[in-house]
This record gives sequence, C-alpha cells and structure tokens, in this order.
Amino acid sequence: MNTTESVFNVIRELILELKDDEIENITLESTIEGLDLDSLDFVEMQVVVRKKLGVAMDPKAFASRNIGTLQALCDYIVELTQAAQAPA
Repeated sequence: MNTTESVFNVIRELILELKDDEIENITLESTIEGLDLDSLDFVEMQVVVRKKLGVAMDPKAFASRNIGTLQALCDYIVELTQAAQAPA
C-alpha cells in the first residue's frame, strides 16, 4: 500500500531529476507553481506514477481537483491507490 510518505519520496526524486533544485527545498508544503513544473513535467509524472506506484493519474486532476501542493498531489495518489485496491 502506498502511503503519503512513500508517494512523496517517488515524486520528490522525480522533481529532483526534472529540476535543478536541492532536496531540502522540496517538501509536502511546496506548491506546484513554486516548483515551476510545466505540462511535460506532468506527463513524465503520470508515467512515473503509473510505473512505480501502479496507478494512473487523470491528466485533468490538477485542474479539477485543485491540486496546488505536493501534499495534495500525494493525497490524491494515495486515494487512487486505495480505490484501485478496494474490492469490486
């Protein structure tokens, strides 16, 4: 099961690969806007989340779910994981 912490670790590592930043600058409180992520970064994030965490993110989630921080993003991914693991 993915936890907020495990999801955050995956997302943080990806952001460190995409952006030239220091690890201590990337926290759960970091804003998506403040990290200067662009649309290609979001596509890469979707691919990594699917491969490493086993869930598919809705491309429209950032707009429709009002995801503005890494905390909100991680919570969203954890919700997707729980929904995918729930009995049908």
